[in-house]
Amino acid sequence: MKLIHTTRNVLRIALVILSTLSLVQAQEAKPLPRHPGDVIKYRITFDGPNADKIKMVYARMNITAQIPKDQAGFTSQFNTAGQIQPSSPKTFDIEMKIPDNTATGEWRLHFTATATEGSAEYEDGQEFNVPNVQVDNPRTFTPPAVKVAPPLP
Repeated sequence: MKLIHTTRNVLRIALVILSTLSLVQAQEAKPLPRHPGDVIKYRITFDGPNADKIKMVYARMNITAQIPKDQAGFTSQFNTAGQIQPSSPKTFDIEMKIPDNTATGEWRLHFTATATEGSAEYEDGQEFNVPNVQVDNPRTFTPPAVKVAPPLP
């Protein structure tokens, strides 16, 4: 009887361990953070009616939260170097270099597609879904305190 009770306990513990391991394996690995100077690349492919009318894409990254206080004046947006032409029919390969003054935080992709007639705005989380990009910038700037004297005679 004691052996059956011990066997049940061992089985319960084994099930708990196996369940925990399966949960850990099910979690996705987070992408490594990016840093100033790194290049972020995306391939944008249009599909459906009018997809072949898209002639240029202009992409930008926007920070998803406030800029950290110790990075006052750092940028909250960066973009492609101008409009990007298609790399193949209906497909655009875009690259954006992270500037030195980019704030630390989560960044989201937005882009404008310009067609022969008209244009369209696309935003991550609405028309498409890609993971946000984590940017870590070790540079800081906290504005110093200031004293101002009244006008001198």
